[in-house]
Amino acid sequence: MPDKIVVTIDPQIAALVPRFLENRAEDVGRMRKALAGGEFETIRVVGHGMKGAGGAYGFPEISRMGAALEEGARSRDAGTVSALVTGLEEYLGRIEVKCGG
Repeated sequence: MPDKIVVTIDPQIAALVPRFLENRAEDVGRMRKALAGGEFETIRVVGHGMKGAGGAYGFPEISRMGAALEEGARSRDAGTVSALVTGLEEYLGRIEVKCGG
């Protein structure tokens, strides 16, 4: 099993983080479905949202992945998008959230 990725978050938003992460997990399925249908605009929009929200919740890696997904969708690069979606799913499975003091 890959090592956990410990992410320390601001205690003031701790109650919001589980739902944020659940939404990103739902995004994985949504983007896979969109990719299968060639719906790159859907992927672009989801990636754009991730790019904007990740850092605000203390997950800069999600912002980085969102930006890359947005660019991959703009380029209609199915291979890149597929790899990024898989990477996001793996990342989400490894996160361990800790509250900062």
